[in-house]
Amino acid sequence: MCKSEIFADILNIVGKETEVSTELILSSSKVTEVVDARSIVVFFLTEYGLYPEQIATLLHKTSASIRYLISTFESRKLANKMIAIYLQNIRKSLENEL
Repeated sequence: MCKSEIFADILNIVGKETEVSTELILSSSKVTEVVDARSIVVFFLTEYGLYPEQIATLLHKTSASIRYLISTFESRKLANKMIAIYLQNIRKSLENEL
């Protein structure tokens, strides 16, 4: 499976699970729910082996902003307990999908 297919699958699954549209995830919105969903997308893309520069290109962001999302993900997860639940459900969906 190529990077763009992995990206599309992860983006769609995260969008369904978090109830944040894929358009909003890809937007420049700084609303907490949107940034949480974007962070989850970045988390799974790094887990699947994509580099921050590749993720930045796919999300139309800077690689610095992607590195920031990666470095602050654990504290974001601690602050919002729903993220852990989302991660669990998305991981199950990805196992079935990919």
